[in-house]
Order: sequence, then C-alpha cells, then structure tokens
Amino acid sequence: MTLAIDPGLVAAAYERPVYRDDRHDVRVRDVIDLLQAAGMRVFVVGGVPRDWLLGLPGSDIDLCVDVSVDEALQRLRDAYPDIDGVRMHNQRFGVLRWGDEASGGVEINILRSCEDIRNGDMWSTAFVPRADLIEDARMRDFSVNAFYYDCRDQALLDPLGCGGDDVRARALRLIADRRVLDSGYRITFRILQFLGRGYAATDNVRAYLDERADRDIQGMGARIHTWVSNHFPSDDARRAEFRRSLYAHARQPASHAVLDRHFPCNAGVDGSASPTPAGFRRAFRAGLRDAQGHLLGGTEVLHLVPHRGRLFASLSYKLNDYRPDDPDTGAQIAVLDRADGDWRLAHGYERVHWRATLESVTFTEDGQGRRLDAPVALLLAAPSDSRGHVYVDSYDDDSGQWTRIHLGSGSGAGSTRSFFVHRDTATGQERVFAGTAPTGIFSGVYDPGVPGRIRWDDTAELSGRTRRPMSFARCNGQLYVSIKPDIYRRIDGPAPRWEKVYTIGLPLVVPSSGFRGLTSVPDPAGRGEVLLAALEGDLCRVVRIDPNDGYRETLELDVIDFLERHWGARPTYAVAAYDDFTPVPDPRGGAPRLLCGLGATYSTQLDTHPADAWVGDAWYLVRDPDGARYTLGRVDDPDAPAVADLVAARSFAASPFASGLWYVGGYDPNAKRCRQTAWVFSASTETLLAERTR
Repeated sequence: MTLAIDPGLVAAAYERPVYRDDRHDVRVRDVIDLLQAAGMRVFVVGGVPRDWLLGLPGSDIDLCVDVSVDEALQRLRDAYPDIDGVRMHNQRFGVLRWGDEASGGVEINILRSCEDIRNGDMWSTAFVPRADLIEDARMRDFSVNAFYYDCRDQALLDPLGCGGDDVRARALRLIADRRVLDSGYRITFRILQFLGRGYAATDNVRAYLDERADRDIQGMGARIHTWVSNHFPSDDARRAEFRRSLYAHARQPASHAVLDRHFPCNAGVDGSASPTPAGFRRAFRAGLRDAQGHLLGGTEVLHLVPHRGRLFASLSYKLNDYRPDDPDTGAQIAVLDRADGDWRLAHGYERVHWRATLESVTFTEDGQGRRLDAPVALLLAAPSDSRGHVYVDSYDDDSGQWTRIHLGSGSGAGSTRSFFVHRDTATGQERVFAGTAPTGIFSGVYDPGVPGRIRWDDTAELSGRTRRPMSFARCNGQLYVSIKPDIYRRIDGPAPRWEKVYTIGLPLVVPSSGFRGLTSVPDPAGRGEVLLAALEGDLCRVVRIDPNDGYRETLELDVIDFLERHWGARPTYAVAAYDDFTPVPDPRGGAPRLLCGLGATYSTQLDTHPADAWVGDAWYLVRDPDGARYTLGRVDDPDAPAVADLVAARSFAASPFASGLWYVGGYDPNAKRCRQTAWVFSASTETLLAERTR
C-alpha cells in the first residue's frame, strides 16, 4: 500500500548533516545518492516515515538497504577515503552507523527476515540481506513503525497494509514474529512507552501484556535503570506515569521485587524524585543465564574489550568455589551486542583454562607488506592452561567460531598475559606480539590464508624467562616489555633481538609481579616520550622511565603514602594498573587523563600473595595529563550502597554503543576461594572522573 506525504518534509530531512569538517559537508541525500548509484535499493524506515505521514519533520534518519552493510561501508570509504566515519558496525546484525558524533550520523541496516533466526536468539544470529519488505516488517515491533520510504520511487510504502490506518487511529498493534518476541524483554517497556504517548492498545497488545509483562520485567532486571534513563529524561513528567503502568502490569511478587529495587521508595509517583540512581549502574552480575541457558559466572572480569561495535568481557574463574551441580566450565568470554541488550556466552573454556587474556588487535597490511583495503580488527583470546600449553584463539566475527593456534608448551602453568601490534622500524613490517609464560615472546603477521588469520613464528623472539611478560608499550617508536624485575627493548630488524635496558632497583617481595601497565606518555620536559609503569607490592609506586636519559627513573606517585594520606591508615601492599593505564578524554578539554585500577591490603602476611584485609571498595587512580596530580575514583554499587565488596576495578573500556559512556569491570579473589563475584558497571565520563575520598 502506498501512502501520501508532503515531499517538502522528505527534502528537508535529506538536507540533515551526517558528517562535517573543514573539508566535507556530507548530507543524508549524499549517502542515499551514493548507495543508489551503486545499484542498491534504499529505504528510509521506522519512526521518521511515520512522522512524515503525520505532517511532522523527521530527525534521526534510519536507512535500509538490500545488500550487506559491508558493501555499503565500502562505497562510503571509496567516496570519502579520508573520513573515519564508522561510529558503530555490527556485521552479525547488519547495522552500521556512519558520520560524526556532532551531526549524529546516519544508521544503515540491512533488510532482514526472521527466517534467519537460529536457536531462538535473534541477537546472536548472523542475518543476511533480504529484499522482501514484508519479511523485514515482521522483524519490527508495531505497525506504526513499519513504514518504508522508497528513495528511488519516492513513495511511502505500508507493506502490511495496516500501518496507515493505525497511525490515523492512534492504535498500537504488535506485528513482530513470535521468534522476535521470544528474543528479548523490551516489548512490554516499548508498549507502555507508546501507550504513554496516547496510543490505544489493540487486542494483541493487551494479550501480550497479560501473558508476558512479568517475564519481561524480570528478564530486564538491572537493565531497567539504563532503559528508563535512556527513554525518559529525569524531568519528563511521563516517567512517573510509566512507572505506575509497570507496577499495574506486574502480577507476580518477583516482578514487584525487581521494580522495588529499581524504583526507590522515595521516588514518588508524582515524578518529584528520579527513580534511577545517578552515577554508576550495574551492567553485569555474575550468576545470570543467557537466552540459551548458559550460566555466566566468574570470580573476576579480567578484561573488557570493545570490538567491532560490541563489548566483550573475559570472565575469569580463578579460585572459583565450584559446587557439585555447577557446569563443567572454566573461563568464559561474554558479549554484549547493544547497550540495552542481554549478555550472552561467546566462548566457554574447560576448567583447565581458568582465565583468558582478551584483546582486539588491528592490522592495516598483511605479512607481505601489502596495504589492506580496510583495516582488519581481530579479537584474540589466550587461555591460561594448568598443563603448560600456550594457545591463542582467534575469533571469526562472521561465523562466531574460534580458531586455536598452539604456540608452545613448557613446565608449570602456561599463559599469555599481553598482546601488542608494532611496526618494525627497520623492516617496516607490521607484527603482533604475544607475551607468554613460560615459552616467551612470540610474534606474527596478518595472513588471511592461514587458520586464525595470523601466521605466528615457530620460535619465540625472547625466551628463557620464567616470569610473565606483563605489558608492552611503544615509546619513541621502539617496542618495550616489562618482565619482573626488568624492562626489555626490542632491537628491530630481519633478525630481531631483545636487550635488557632497565632493572628495578628496589627489593621486591615474592608476590609482586614487578611493573604493571607499561605505557608511554609525553615527557613533561617536552623531549618526546617516556615510559610510565606501576610497581606492585609493599613499595607500590608509579614511576616514569626516560629512554632519552639513560632510562633514568622519576618517582611520580608513592601509592602507599598517597593512600595513607587519603584513608588515614597505611596499607602494607598495593596493586596499581592491573592491566593498563587507560586514556579517558577530559570533558574540560585538553589531553586525556589516565585511569588505572587499584587494590590495597593491610595484611602483614607478605611472603605469599596476601589473602586477608583487602579493601572491599573498587578504587582506581586518575592521573592528570602531566602526572603532577593524582586523584582517587571509586565504583559505587547503587544496589548495595552500604557494603560494596567489589574489591578492585581491573578494566576500563569506552562504550561501543554511545559516546561519553564507559564500562568498568573487576573483582580480585586475592588468594581466597569465592564464587560469582565478577561485575561490570557503566558510568558517564563525568562520573568516572569524579574525585572521591574515603
């Protein structure tokens, strides 16, 4: 069915900016013209055509095409080779957001079909581009959201034939296929949102609420915080009505318990108080099950890694207190496909693999030095192994499969602690490095023709060290690695070697891992770069090491003294920069600030890793750009404000879903058995950088 609209509204929407800088002014019409010139069918979809039908202007433009979003992206790259416009790219679901943050960009989706849904999980399905509008409409929620403006024929289409009448009658009708409804928990929330806008429920909407409101409320759980804050500003009067509607449709005590946790008692129905807590919001709690029934547990979140539009988390099972009925699982890789989505299992390991290092590495050329058409990002996971084997697993984003490569074996436990990509200054070759124990440092090059797409060298470049290579850093073009108690520099060339350039001069207690978080920062004196590192132990400190001055060390922060001043009691042992120093843009402008996780104990037992008297809060350090000032940050749990027991913030990651949003993951068992203690919180940049004290 074709519907009449005002062409002027379409023309105005086409003029909306997508990307702007001093050389470019890309508009919606430019993107549409480019894709159509390549032979693609392009449709404007969703709420904007509905607004046009009502005589209203459209703002946030969503497009659908009948080819893969990779093909659409390639056309954009060909037309604008000097623009890095990818804001989000989810190949599995077939969605791309392209443009700049200020303009908002444009979202490009493939036309989909519910026939592609596998194992009852829409969000883990790899969709293929379709051409049937009716099939795509069955992937959407309501008839009033299933309009398609054909950019070629300049016609507004209503493929199901009921959307136009429902818009005029303000009727809310569910059109989604059952497989779509079964794949998530948002439909009740979407229904109540539209009813609050004045739409009237049809019979199938009323039936859905009767049958599934409790399921959706309980399934959303802690994500209610994020969903409500994203859809209702704190001063929106409709928020209170939405809250009342949720309670009205909650029939089961468990649903009321969920709502009571997320709408505080002092948040009156008049909307005078915000029903969502400010600051940090819990995004993951160990012990939940994904849509396929897999238990996502873990004692700590070892790494959070944004990768190709999704967020991956490495769930460690170190010192896990297994129960007799627990699944036979070790470390897990979990993935979040969207901000309001559900975590799901991406990979599970055997119990002999109790933790896994996780990193996304990007290549711009292959091992022969040939420039790639587009940079290739690979997700790498490396499990610890109690039998002494060292593996690297490479993830295929399209198939969802992992390919394992065996690098070597040795005595004792095997592990890979760090990854890094470096371009050899002598050969110009781009190489990835894996810091392993006990087998040493391996390197490889990108080769799409081999399993895992990395051709690893047969032998290690640096071997004979028993301690873990904790971290790599590139400083003034040279590659460095920290291995207790030393720092090594790579001598690039066809026959590379590693030379020791620095040894820690302080006595180290046995459990210390030496330098953590090795990174490079600008030299405060203006002479290139210097190395920054955090020393673990009873003498915990952050130091700068200057390669331009004979590797002279400068104390930047005595962490133990710093904590004593702020907390009023002196810790005996501390860990700073569990993994990295993470740069975070300063909202005030200027250079980024650096964050690193922090754990501290008052234990007197330092002959082994201390097991007692650890500070229960999740503290972290915030470094000003020049290193002259440090402040403390702390993750607060809004669900348990009195007793946090989060122990340590380990990993920080920028959200792949929204600018200005961050994720923090952590916990540390610290030599004690524990169970389902891993956690992830989200927070704005302002919250993350807020100064805290004891």
